[in-house]
Amino acid sequence: MTVEIRRPDPTTDFDEVLALVQACDRAVYDDSDWTAAELREEWDDLDLATDAWIAVTEGRIAGVVHVDGLRGSRVLMDGYVHPELTGRGAGSLLLDVAEARARELAAAASGGEAIWAETAHLVGDPTAPELLAERGYAMLRTYHRMIIDLEPGIPAPSWPDGLELRPFDPDRHARQLKDALDEAFVDEWGHEKRDYEAWAERVLGVPQFDPELILVVWDGGEIAAATVDYQKRLGDWGLISLLGVRPAWRRRGLGLSLLQESFRRFAERGETMAALGVDSENPTGATRLYERAGMRILWRADVWRKELRPDA
Repeated sequence: MTVEIRRPDPTTDFDEVLALVQACDRAVYDDSDWTAAELREEWDDLDLATDAWIAVTEGRIAGVVHVDGLRGSRVLMDGYVHPELTGRGAGSLLLDVAEARARELAAAASGGEAIWAETAHLVGDPTAPELLAERGYAMLRTYHRMIIDLEPGIPAPSWPDGLELRPFDPDRHARQLKDALDEAFVDEWGHEKRDYEAWAERVLGVPQFDPELILVVWDGGEIAAATVDYQKRLGDWGLISLLGVRPAWRRRGLGLSLLQESFRRFAERGETMAALGVDSENPTGATRLYERAGMRILWRADVWRKELRPDA
């Protein structure tokens, strides 16, 4: 059975690719947090001519893969095969082209050093673990998507004495916010310290950016903790994209208070659900904090990695 690998057409292929990634979710947990806006944003951020492919068989799109650039020594790859079209070789062929692109990126930027190709799949996917293991990938860790229904009676946050939640001014506070979050996440697996311009584009330059959803807690002139929140991002909900407390201000209830304030602001804007992502091995015990705040796990995703050498 022939499988053709080609570039996606952002006009004619979009709806079918969206249906495919949603079908992959539903096959595991009976729902999907993929939206048209999310896929469009992802495709707008990618160069589809170099970093995306689809697999086509029998006139249907069987799979898709995106390569999300080189981040330090890591290349992130995001791939899907339609649950009705597994076993035809689409997944292996998509890994071939994604790994080849990862080697190109490594050769161009890493001076010949080896890099890590990383990809993930939902826990419960019946075919991905075997395919990845056969291709030399090793399972690394698990991420959780956690959610909460925003119902009446959200507890009011309680700020410690001497600390103050103040409005965020991007022109005055953005660089200080970046530095504070870098310190808060320094021990977080996978955290990459970007230069300011790249960070600002990724955090402040997205369509959903709203300065009233950047919550910054101050201790005098220093940022103690912050969240970066967005409406309708990576799903039909309010997303707590980043929540960080600097080490000197931990164990004072700031994480829980920031969560509660985020929930409150989302509810005021009409959101009925809030979500976030967390590493199950987070060194600060974030999963336990989110559970205390009333959040629950929607899905789990296992991250796998493989060493690639540019000249292999």
